[in-house]
Amino acid sequence: MAGLSPGVASSVGRCGEDTFDWESKGGTITDRFAASARAAATSIAVLQRAEALTYAELDRRSNRLARHLRGHGVVAGDLVALHAGRSIGSLIAILATLKLGAAYAPLDPAAPADYQAWLLQDCGARIALAAAGAPHDLPVPTLDLDEALSACEGEDDSALEHVCRPDDIAYVMYTSGSTGRPKGVRIPHRAAVRLVTDQTYTRFAADEVFLHAAPLFFDASTFEIWGTLLHGALGVIVDEDRFSLHRLADTIRRHRVTTAWFTAGLFHLLVEHQLDALRGLRQILAGGDVLSPTCVLRAQAALPDCQIINGYGPTENTTFTCCYRVPAGGWGGGPVPIGTPIHGTYVRLLDDEMRPVQDGEIGMLYAGGLGLASGYLGGAHQSADAFTVDPLQPGAMLYRTGDLARRRADGALDFLGRRDRQVKIDGKRIEPGEIEETLRRCNGVADAVLTATKFDTGGPVLTAYVKPATEADNRAMLASEARLGLLRALPPHMQPSRIVVLDEFPLKTSGKIDYDRLPAPRPLPETTALFGGDNTQRTLSNIFSRVLGVREIGLDANFFDLGATSLKLVEAHAAIERTWPGTGVVALFRHPNIRELARAIDGRRASPQAAVQLRSQQQAAALRRMQRTRLVR
Repeated sequence: MAGLSPGVASSVGRCGEDTFDWESKGGTITDRFAASARAAATSIAVLQRAEALTYAELDRRSNRLARHLRGHGVVAGDLVALHAGRSIGSLIAILATLKLGAAYAPLDPAAPADYQAWLLQDCGARIALAAAGAPHDLPVPTLDLDEALSACEGEDDSALEHVCRPDDIAYVMYTSGSTGRPKGVRIPHRAAVRLVTDQTYTRFAADEVFLHAAPLFFDASTFEIWGTLLHGALGVIVDEDRFSLHRLADTIRRHRVTTAWFTAGLFHLLVEHQLDALRGLRQILAGGDVLSPTCVLRAQAALPDCQIINGYGPTENTTFTCCYRVPAGGWGGGPVPIGTPIHGTYVRLLDDEMRPVQDGEIGMLYAGGLGLASGYLGGAHQSADAFTVDPLQPGAMLYRTGDLARRRADGALDFLGRRDRQVKIDGKRIEPGEIEETLRRCNGVADAVLTATKFDTGGPVLTAYVKPATEADNRAMLASEARLGLLRALPPHMQPSRIVVLDEFPLKTSGKIDYDRLPAPRPLPETTALFGGDNTQRTLSNIFSRVLGVREIGLDANFFDLGATSLKLVEAHAAIERTWPGTGVVALFRHPNIRELARAIDGRRASPQAAVQLRSQQQAAALRRMQRTRLVR
């Protein structure tokens, strides 16, 4: 699992013009954590609801679990899959894995079982650590995480011998793949260390309180976890898989969080609905998609003591490649810049002939330096396509991001879009080719095309077009079977909002698909119009019409079929909670249409009333008993 050579020189200023002392950086996550554990032994490292662990306790418990995993055959160079959400137990498992010289691979617990099974087989995991609720038939030896943490209590908790090297792989993060299969990105220790040490794009220190809200399978978690644990800081874990804006805001306020990372979409929602809750933050990093200038300016005006940072970077260059600390006086209009390379990283803007472009000209953005991944897991061909030799630095490698950028007069970069069809949904990268290839494997489908249409109401909406293998007598049935195939094969954020059956795809004279002539996506026909619905149904209809950008929503229309994403449901929940306080965000996922959701809300409202009535009846009965007792006496 050796890494790719990071090269000999790089730049930290204007994209490759200055040199950088590579030898001044490096080290491993385990070395850095050991130093933090010694320096901050009695300080609280992580907090999850009522449970807290000091650095010393976290160190000892991860030592015990490491020895327990060693007893199950895990050795240096192995890969340990983690089928769990955010928790103190997951952090112990990650540390224990790294202390053995192994790497961890976080899985999405919400992904279909077949999808998870393919990832486990692809990565060749030695073992899987699984939280409660994980499938029982994972295709690798599996340990229940909670049981493993209990079983290892008798193990030696002294320090293990440090066996990691900076170029050893620390974790494998899967991203959507254009070839039809997800790609496992191999991230070495040096890359994660470079992300959070000796940096100026944000402040790392022992007195910071970091929010840990990103999913473990999302590379922003790397910033949250190691930004905390390699500096003796405090990490506050949001452990719900689906948290509401209110819950997130309450966590930030109650635990006095000072540093938080949000996807661009979540940042926009917090500014709109929970701006006051952000007042205690000293640093907000946002990214994963284009930031709204209006939201950034509004946040700056309301949060004068908070530094807002636009973070840009692909997984293949370890979370952040460039960052822009938004000046208090603004940036001169236009889109929010993505800034300049963080320390230990350099970028190049090159034309199609791999030649540097001039300032102000548009070029393809290539990234290099210490943050560079060590290629893809088992994908030599894919690695060769994405990673290339730096034409200006012999022996150094670059990652081809596929993003177009332009250097401003002040040296900062402007992001100008994609060269290919890649899109972002809720901050997660999606390659249309992966969804198209999955559809082609569905029964009755000869070919498939995916489009992403961006409406004024928010992020892109995915529409899949499928061509039947034979003449389709029942188009609705074919679309339904294709939908079921996708649900079994891909995680929730990769599900198209609509599947359209076409006999033929429109073609250009070149023989390529003419995307402009595909039928424009429209909301699905309504099953039941809202004529004369009750007050709850009408109010919900107004909320979802606004959030989803449709004029009318039938009582039985599924929110996800109308373009809802997890982030859209969080936005709708913020409005619902103002009308019906206490409604949990999970209710929107469990009851994804107006009829069921209204019934659940009305039932919850009736429950307290019934409880009050029951208490009144009990009090009246008690009073009658007391009166009878007095009469007997």
